[in-house]
Amino acid sequence: MTAGMMHYGYKKMGIISSKRGHYSLSKTVDLLGLGRQQMITIDCPTQRLSPEKALAVGKQYQQDGNKILSIVGIAGTTETGHIDPLDELADVAKELGCHFHVDAAWGGATLFSHEHRGLLKGIEKADSVTMDAHKQMYVPMGAGMVLFKDPNDSNAVRHHAQYILRAGSKDLGATTLEGSRNGMAMMVYASLHIFGRQGYELLINQSIEKAKTFARMIQSHPDFELITSPTLSLLTYRVNPEDVQTKMKTQPKISHALNMELDNLTVSVQKQQREAGKSFVSRTRLTTEKYPHQAITVFRVVLANPLTTETDLQNILDEQIVIASETKMWKKLCLKHKKAS
Repeated sequence: MTAGMMHYGYKKMGIISSKRGHYSLSKTVDLLGLGRQQMITIDCPTQRLSPEKALAVGKQYQQDGNKILSIVGIAGTTETGHIDPLDELADVAKELGCHFHVDAAWGGATLFSHEHRGLLKGIEKADSVTMDAHKQMYVPMGAGMVLFKDPNDSNAVRHHAQYILRAGSKDLGATTLEGSRNGMAMMVYASLHIFGRQGYELLINQSIEKAKTFARMIQSHPDFELITSPTLSLLTYRVNPEDVQTKMKTQPKISHALNMELDNLTVSVQKQQREAGKSFVSRTRLTTEKYPHQAITVFRVVLANPLTTETDLQNILDEQIVIASETKMWKKLCLKHKKAS
């Protein structure tokens, strides 16, 4: 890599993505030896990478004597399920003269849905795409895939060994970081034949509709706050007492302090719900359009199980309110801001 950069006169080489990019991208710059500062992440309060910002950052980087190796568009962020404007990002990559990669680990299988495949408009312009069959393709063990527009790109790194990976053999270990490979492809093959395109379409449509239903349930409850609406089957929300929400709208200057208190409440509820063992939601931290200058802690929900019912969803919310209302933090928040209002 260093020799190549010296040959072309580049000082540094970087990769651009939004801050919602998966942590595996940071591993990539480690493996390539680029240096972690060359993983250029751009703020995205809307949860989507701005093509205008990506172009401006990329141009400035290259004017400084560097080279953008790739722009990564995300088709289904791990935390919120949002999809970057892939069509526009493909044009940015073309203008910068760099590789365009789409991380569709989460959202790639949405292409099976006639109703929702338009969300991934522009993915066909990618030079490479990653997909995880263990997510929306329902394969029960880790099965990541990478697809190249030009099949020859998979030969950029190829190694052989006389005792197993001989030239001309079909063993994918010749081109991947792993050497010996397991037979996970058989599980992908079997799942494709069991579910078929129509089966996947049904599962994906149901999961997205269920996420939208859950979002409506959250919005209709006075003591919950929907943070990110679902694009795919993911959404985020938090417990936020009605009086506190009113106070944050009427007195935005105190939102920062209240968000810190709500962070503690969210962590407490999430831990207690997990320990109770009846149900579980994960949690994460992110910035949003509503709170662009402060990361907040939220519940993160993935609705992919076709057996999940609206009753199950209601029970989760009911349990969270019961847990929250029994905490000292909830009582302090409600008492303090009910009096003040």
